[in-house]
Amino acid sequence: MKFLIAIKNTNDKSKNILEIGCKIAEGFSADLTICYIGKQSRALIEGDVNLARLSMAEWNIYHPGLEVLEWAFNILKEKGFSPETEFNMENLVEENGRIRMVLPKTTDYQIRLVLREGELLTELNKEVKQGAFDIAIIGSPTRKRMTQKIAQFLNTSIFFVKNFNPSWDYKILLCVDDSRATKRAVILSTRISKQFSAEIISVTVSKTSFFGKGYRNAHIWAERYLKRVNIPFDSKLLSGNPVDVFVKEAGENHIIIMGKAKGNEIIKFVFGSKPIHTAQQANCPVLLVN
Repeated sequence: MKFLIAIKNTNDKSKNILEIGCKIAEGFSADLTICYIGKQSRALIEGDVNLARLSMAEWNIYHPGLEVLEWAFNILKEKGFSPETEFNMENLVEENGRIRMVLPKTTDYQIRLVLREGELLTELNKEVKQGAFDIAIIGSPTRKRMTQKIAQFLNTSIFFVKNFNPSWDYKILLCVDDSRATKRAVILSTRISKQFSAEIISVTVSKTSFFGKGYRNAHIWAERYLKRVNIPFDSKLLSGNPVDVFVKEAGENHIIIMGKAKGNEIIKFVFGSKPIHTAQQANCPVLLVN
């Protein structure tokens, strides 16, 4: 599998994004790309900067993003992801409108460092399309509209990291319904559960006390699958507004995992969807599975 972790600085929030991203990637033995997306450099836009002619010191002047990537790279080394390589700016190459550092493959998975410039969603889309990533891991945007745009228009599974505390013992809130992505969400939840030694709480929510055939079948399938892979879990059928129930059940000490909604893109853009509203309102990390 291939995971993308997007960071924008070296603060504690970015460190937590790296912490949870690395832990999940380790459980999947996934190739890992760390991507910094910053504002466009006037010098690069105007073509005044020639990569081949710049010294390492000059690169630091023109690109503070490289300092962020070096900081991230050192954290990866501490965690054993790239133990025998060094951050060397002489290994920078320019390709497809981005800067990439060439790193040797020293483990079962490949580490990549990428620098992009421009608008966040546009550059994320370009990187996801180019890299064909299975999961993009990013900090939860402060603006709800941006959360909606990323969830709707980024064509991959998305892990919004919000209020993550590495010292907490997280449980997994698995949101089960009859959507097409639910089975994949269930399967991914078991891999993450093993990595975090986390119990799974499987929840199916109906707006009324009546549960239709699709919801009941999905609920039963999830229970059978979790039993088969020997994952400790609890299972609930609850009534109420699904988003409100998910957010309340999760609190701050769960990782919410649910399928991304499929359907009319115009309707989702105007009104949103259960997964989008959950990602916007939750006070904990949320993984929306494509």
